[in-house]
This record gives sequence, structure tokens and C-alpha cells, in this order.
Amino acid sequence: MRTLVLGLILAAPLTQAENLLTPWTAGPPAAAWSTPWKLADIPKLKPSQRTLVELDGQSVLRINADAAAGGLLHPLDLPGDQPWQLSWQWRTEQHLDQARFATREGDDYAARVYVLLDYPLDSLSFVTRQKLRLARTFFDPDLPAATLSYVWDNREAPGSHARSAYTETVEMRVLRGPEAALGEWLTESRDLRADATAAFGSAPRKILGVVFAADSDNTGESVTSYFAAPQIRKLP
Repeated sequence: MRTLVLGLILAAPLTQAENLLTPWTAGPPAAAWSTPWKLADIPKLKPSQRTLVELDGQSVLRINADAAAGGLLHPLDLPGDQPWQLSWQWRTEQHLDQARFATREGDDYAARVYVLLDYPLDSLSFVTRQKLRLARTFFDPDLPAATLSYVWDNREAPGSHARSAYTETVEMRVLRGPEAALGEWLTESRDLRADATAAFGSAPRKILGVVFAADSDNTGESVTSYFAAPQIRKLP
């Protein structure tokens, strides 16, 4: 009997974990963004156009960045030491010819996904702590202590990574490079705990949010990209 019960357990399908990202069921131009999705803009920069459109039989996020930057944010409050898997689909219609990976003058990406992370301030260097405190005081009190930035780059190969040219608290990771097909859906899946640990030395205290974005403010170019099927699930 014990063998039979064990066999039934092993044969049973695994229960699929709940998706903790709310589907985008409404958005411009027809309505406001469905809760809890909200615009993520950068002060003093022209915002990208973000709309909800039907494409290939599904509701998808369309971002047009014409010398602009901005994304769509889903806030979260997840324990960072858990094995969370982030997955999504994305496609872009053109490359940014003048972009340069992890440089100030060329820090533009046809498509990118930010994961906002919380770390204790005492885990950061003294200079980074001071810069973050000032930025939270004068610009945004909710600035994360660290960020993973998954990008679709025009030059670097997948697997390339570097700190942002603007701040050491952002780790840039190239998932798609110049060989990636344009105008086709591509699927990504990332282990957030593993990526954060590799980038910052330890798992974060919390995962604070996910942002789907595109930007071309540095190069002044124009790009249109799409995002679909965003999901965060706990790995078994």
C-alpha cells in the first residue's frame, strides 16, 4: 500500500503556482490602467507613449519611445529570499542604431524590464548609502536600494552584463542582442533570487515591483516595442 500511495503522489501533476502579477485588463486609449498597474516616468524626461492594444489575439502593452523614456509599473511586496520566477514575452520592431550598452550617451534600449529590489542600507557602500538617502529625500522616497535591468540591446550579446553608467545600484543584463529577430514574440524566464544574488552578493530583503519599459531619450531615436503575458510565480 505504501508503494502504491507513493506512486500516485509522484504521478500527480504539480499544482501551478499563482501568478502574482495582475493581468492588464484595461488601459489607454480606452480607459485608465487596471489596478495596480501605473505609469513609471522619469522626471524632466519626455514620457514614452504606453497603450493597451490587441495583437496576435491577446491584450499587450505597446510602448513607443520617440526621444523619450518611461514604463509601466506593477508594485509588489514579496520576500526576496523566496525562489520567484519572472516570465514575459516581448517583441520590438526596430533596433536603436546609436545606443551603446552601459554608457551615459548611449544608455537606450528598445525594450527593458526592471525588477526593483530592497536591501538593508548597511549592506551598501558608504558612498552609495549617502547618494541613495539624498535621492530619496529630494526626488523619490520610494527609490529601490538596487535594481535588476534586463535589456534588449543593439550590440552586446546575450549574457553580457555591467553596472549602469549612472549608478552602481543598477545591474544591467542583456537577454537579447543584435541577432534577435525583429517583429516576433520571444519568451523570457528568470530566477530573480539567483540573478539578484549573482549581481549584488545576496538575496534581496524584498522584491518591490516590476517595470516594463523602453527608452530612447539619450540617442533621440524612435522605437516601438510590445510586452505580453507577464507572470511572477514561486518556483517549486
